[in-house]
Amino acid sequence: MIRCAALVMLLCGCATPDGGQEMKGRPMRKGDPEPVHEFEPGPAITDTQALTAWLEANRGKRLRLPVVIERGEPGHGFKRSRVGDVELHVTDLALGVPLSERIAQKCGRDAARCALWLEGRYGEKPPFPNDHPQYEVLKVGDVVDETVELKGERAK
Repeated sequence: MIRCAALVMLLCGCATPDGGQEMKGRPMRKGDPEPVHEFEPGPAITDTQALTAWLEANRGKRLRLPVVIERGEPGHGFKRSRVGDVELHVTDLALGVPLSERIAQKCGRDAARCALWLEGRYGEKPPFPNDHPQYEVLKVGDVVDETVELKGERAK
């Protein structure tokens, strides 16, 4: 009985007010709730000069961008990926499921082109030489409605 009471006191003392374990200061683990980010709008993707300056100013920060990906031959990755007229080298190393599989789920296996909202970090150093800045994808969102004015977004 005393052991049970001690265990209850210990468990109650370790919980945070929201009922979960304190997660700050440690990496995410499988089963942890995914953090929710709020985003603020950036420039329109049609304004290439403003978009490029905004991307450079937000290098390394979490962004959400409407990325158009054109697929290459099977087994050869992506032929081209871009936001507006800004070319990117998209990498999916941080994803648990490859981006090509996410594209197949969202746009179909045979889709040669897919436009998706991708959360990630712009401007990280590519692991190999490339002329285009890298965009490290952290989360794959919905299919982009390309009929509306699109803007890049930055996490607050």
